[in-house]
Amino acid sequence: MERAEHSEGRPDYAAPTMAGRRRLCAGAVGLALAMRPVVASTGGSAQAALQPVDLTVMTFNIWYGATVTHGLDEVVRAIREAGADVVGLQEPYARTRRIAKALGFHASPRMHLVSRFPILEPSGANGDWAYLLLAPGEVAAIANTHLTCCPYTPYRIVNRGFDRAEAMAQERRTRLDQIRDHLPALQPLLSAGVPTFFTGDFNTPSHRDWTPAAVRARGLPYAMRWPVSLAMEDAGFRDSYREVHPDPVADPGFTWTAGYPAPYVYPWEVFDRIDFVWNAGPVETKASRVIGESRANADLAIRPWPSDHRSVASSFTVTPAPMPVSVVAEGESARLGLPLRARFHAEGPGDHVILSASGSTTALADLPAGPDPDGNGGFRHHTAGAGRLRRRLAGRDGHRAVAGHRRADRRRTADRPLRGRPHARGRPAARGELGTRALEPVRLAGGVPSRRLGQGGPVQGLAIHRG
Repeated sequence: MERAEHSEGRPDYAAPTMAGRRRLCAGAVGLALAMRPVVASTGGSAQAALQPVDLTVMTFNIWYGATVTHGLDEVVRAIREAGADVVGLQEPYARTRRIAKALGFHASPRMHLVSRFPILEPSGANGDWAYLLLAPGEVAAIANTHLTCCPYTPYRIVNRGFDRAEAMAQERRTRLDQIRDHLPALQPLLSAGVPTFFTGDFNTPSHRDWTPAAVRARGLPYAMRWPVSLAMEDAGFRDSYREVHPDPVADPGFTWTAGYPAPYVYPWEVFDRIDFVWNAGPVETKASRVIGESRANADLAIRPWPSDHRSVASSFTVTPAPMPVSVVAEGESARLGLPLRARFHAEGPGDHVILSASGSTTALADLPAGPDPDGNGGFRHHTAGAGRLRRRLAGRDGHRAVAGHRRADRRRTADRPLRGRPHARGRPAARGELGTRALEPVRLAGGVPSRRLGQGGPVQGLAIHRG
């Protein structure tokens, strides 16, 4: 992280209708998945069959893609030695896929995520969150962010004499505005009890760290009710590090800064904990560790340390939520002539994944789902020519649920905060990677056509069709 001040000193996952036919609603499915109690497509209780999963979630700002330290190997080693299953990266600088490949993980360049588990990005999520496929038919949700660094309020408090009112005003018009823009997208998940994680470099401390006792111990001028951490807790999230280490005096857990590079720091530096792994829903926090440059400042040391931030890895026991009946595009997709891979969750035997041209019911390719509800398969786009395609999961009664898919767009995503603006001082973004967008069912019954999702790019669709 580069700071300007340095230069100054109950979701219905496809509940059947009364007629027993599936009607999966349009772009709202991404929300409807998580708005009411989960209903299993078989009519039984899905929750009773779901088994807890052990999961380690890590947040890691890798400082301009580890280009400053040439330390990408150390980034990979830190993730591996932390035992992380999923990592929210900040400042990946178009290296998300490279990191994932080194780990043997899945990647979402759009979300700046790497994960041992497949990452599914519902179209209605709009980049605010994604699913982690923890087991066949079982998911958790994750969000990742990088809030603006500048102006950085702790510097203004300690080095410029901001009083509490000035500090609070600055936080409210910067990072609080950004997190308030992000949190509403997660509320349907939280209301439904879907296990949800939120990683990020929040660039703001926690109110649980600037307590009267902690500020006395650290020589800070006053205690502070930092509004972003309060907003996270008000939304239903829990600070995993403070769940395990509740005393900020005994365990400050500083993540800013390890040095730039370690061990160098400016004499006026203000150390703080600004990188978080938040959790909500049916999640039990088991452990939380800081990973950094030395055992004096971290629970796990990696030398040489590749970042100006320390990382946090928290371990959980998670009760997953049932996966919606759906079909999703896997990976970067939809360029003519390239294979399209589809991952699906069906009801069982009799379902088919079907590829058809947009506006047509004629199947260009047909992939039986098989006896298991979960699977994946591939299609080649050239079978449909240059026209727009529809892909659907089809059943025996002739009723279809169609899914839309936007062609992934190439854009610059080097350090593009998922909410808010890039923070680096005028530094041009590096060339990014293709974003991804998964498919969600949209209703075709009644003549409702497939439609565009988001900005730009042709719609492509998969549909679910079953009796």
